[in-house]
Amino acid sequence: MDQYSGDEQSYIPQVGDDQKPQIGMRFDSLEDAFSFYNQYARESGFSARMSNSKKSKKTNEIIWKKFVCFKEGHTDDIRWSKQTKNDQPRKERARGETRTGCLSKISVVKEQTDPEANVPTCQQMRLFEIESGGPENVGFIERDMRNYEQSVRDEHKGIDAETLVDFFESEKAENSLFFFVYETDSDNRFTRCFWTDHVSRRAYTAFGDVVVFDTTYNTNKYGMIFAPFVGVNHHHQTILFGCGLLSDEKTDSFVWLLNKFLEAMCQGAPNLIITDQDPALTKAISQVFPQTTHRYCLWHILNKFSEKLNPVTFRDHYESIRKAILHSSTDEEFESSWEAAMYNANLEQHDWLSLMFELRHKWVPAYFNHVFSAGMSSSQRSESSHALFKRYISSKNSLMDFIIRFNKALRQQRHNELVADHIDMNERPNLQSKWPMESQMVTVYTKKKWLEFQEEMSQSHGYYVQTESVGNEFGIYKVMNFQASSSSKPRVLTHVIQGDDILCSCMKFQFEGIPCRHMLAYFRINQVFHLPDKYILKRWTQAAKNVEFFPTDEQNVVEAPERCMMSRHLRLSYKASALVDIASLTVGGTNFLNAQFDYIGNKMKDLNMTTTVSGGSQCRRATDRAIGIVDPKKIRTKGCGKRLKSSKEKATTQGRKCRGCGRRGVQHDKRNCPNLQDGIHETSKNTSNLCRGFEL
Repeated sequence: MDQYSGDEQSYIPQVGDDQKPQIGMRFDSLEDAFSFYNQYARESGFSARMSNSKKSKKTNEIIWKKFVCFKEGHTDDIRWSKQTKNDQPRKERARGETRTGCLSKISVVKEQTDPEANVPTCQQMRLFEIESGGPENVGFIERDMRNYEQSVRDEHKGIDAETLVDFFESEKAENSLFFFVYETDSDNRFTRCFWTDHVSRRAYTAFGDVVVFDTTYNTNKYGMIFAPFVGVNHHHQTILFGCGLLSDEKTDSFVWLLNKFLEAMCQGAPNLIITDQDPALTKAISQVFPQTTHRYCLWHILNKFSEKLNPVTFRDHYESIRKAILHSSTDEEFESSWEAAMYNANLEQHDWLSLMFELRHKWVPAYFNHVFSAGMSSSQRSESSHALFKRYISSKNSLMDFIIRFNKALRQQRHNELVADHIDMNERPNLQSKWPMESQMVTVYTKKKWLEFQEEMSQSHGYYVQTESVGNEFGIYKVMNFQASSSSKPRVLTHVIQGDDILCSCMKFQFEGIPCRHMLAYFRINQVFHLPDKYILKRWTQAAKNVEFFPTDEQNVVEAPERCMMSRHLRLSYKASALVDIASLTVGGTNFLNAQFDYIGNKMKDLNMTTTVSGGSQCRRATDRAIGIVDPKKIRTKGCGKRLKSSKEKATTQGRKCRGCGRRGVQHDKRNCPNLQDGIHETSKNTSNLCRGFEL
């Protein structure tokens, strides 16, 4: 294992000597070194960040790294005051100032010893050869290493699923809020499971209004399907609500998984769920989440047009079809534009397009732009989560390997949220105007959402409001851009006088939860200086996570005593967590709360309070572990593809049909079809880019 040594140059003497950095300390990895310094920083009352580093010219690996206080250094005012080549001032940074020149820092240097973990066997062998001065000095060969790796894998054969269940049961024993269920078939073979921890369950309480669900493959050696439920937090970061492993993608499996998800989440079903276009999943969602709005991934459907349409038709007519899909404000406008596009392209009888038109209410934005979607229109949020997890896992992993690596990826995801929380606590973004509404919202929104709101405020100055009609019940206004052409379509604002509500035809507030520039223009000319509370969505504020898990009303608590205990535990955990967040901001608050915890702990012992509940634990949904759980079979999923053919088979196979002219031939396809004009390749290649910008 690689070792690191560090030297400490300055410190704040508020922690014990055993917690202070010392010259000669060694760490297993850079992550461990930073974790140690970060813990020291927290105990000392400041925050740490990574700074400079040096890499080896031979291996490109980091051989020196410096960690510093987050207030280290100074902003280079001279650099930012310089003009660009066109004598234009540089754009002002949106970030607030934090650098004050703090000198606290440590440096770590890598000591070359054994290979890094997860290095391919062949590369490990090369490193051993370099370290020992040649292959003859290593003492073993590459085959020996591979045999050893195989022997380690053999040790886990037959007990992989059993080990996984034991691991999750131990998690439940340590934390009653950890939720885990699994099932086996008639042969006691492991078939499916679902799990979620207390962090994910709390996150769902705050941000579970919109859920993205998508399955992925190649995460374990059995081919079991990885099925995570994800969403977005108040920083618009991807967060995990729960995960499942399935043996198939049948309706029965999805129904089981959705029911277990619903069982784990006290908040109930989400308001909206976004998935891929899968008939089995669609049927399951309609059964388990009947009141939830179900949408198909728009990006996936737009991507299919290049596959379903003739290349010439796609090149000539896709843009008009795409415009009808993305730029229609109402369902009537979409249907009219779609009909015209189909007529012009002579596609009225196209089977796939006819099917998609029948399903239009599940994927065309005009049919659900009034439903809050947290700014998401596709399952790419889930796919980005898949990409993060797949950096840590592979198709060779056992189930336990998969879980261990998955947890590492999850910790990284949650660390990113903590970083964003830290920024909100320690930075104040720069203001661009004297409008009181800007000063109001800069302390309310998270930085991510504040920057979006600030951009809408800035753009609102380019619009004027024109009164159309004002009655006893409604006021109708048109909002136009000063630079818009005469053919541009104005946005329509409706003022509902009875409830003093403002509705905009762009539907941005309903869809994303942020007031649009048209609404802000109306507020400005009507001298509304502060944003009314009804237009501030709590899930985008810094206080979004200040929610309770379960309702405090005893009538809503499940009758089982075990669930009552869980509910009490959750309420107490929430209150304790809120106190810790407040107290940890100062040394005095920390010391005071720590003393109070000691006092309360002694009181609890005196009162002989226990956490034992008669009747057994209902929270232990998996019950007692079944002895001898059999590992799952190797699964062939629907996305695994067909058998690969040899070059000889391919050469003797009849040529495929050209989608340009319809002819067949081994050397003839749409790439060299004389009926197609130049440039079709670039059009097809950039299909996925045509919808870029719609996803926010």
